[in-house]
Amino acid sequence: MQLHNHSIPLMFVGQGVRTRLVGINGSQRTAHRLAELGFVPGVEVSVVADSGSALMVTVGNTRMALGYPLAQALLVAIPEKGSSR
Repeated sequence: MQLHNHSIPLMFVGQGVRTRLVGINGSQRTAHRLAELGFVPGVEVSVVADSGSALMVTVGNTRMALGYPLAQALLVAIPEKGSSR
């Protein structure tokens, strides 16, 4: 699978777009907490809904709500069209 050369915060990804987590931009505590929730590099993440202050996301096979500050800390890349995933 090829990814775009840049990453963007999850909160700026449109609803229904499949992405891959490439990193976390935040404190070690934030990164640790997100990893406990399943947000580890390489995992598929997509936005299900945006309430205006939080995102409903899927990470792997789990749905959860993330406030904008945490969604902004998650850096994702969007697979290029025609890639294997």
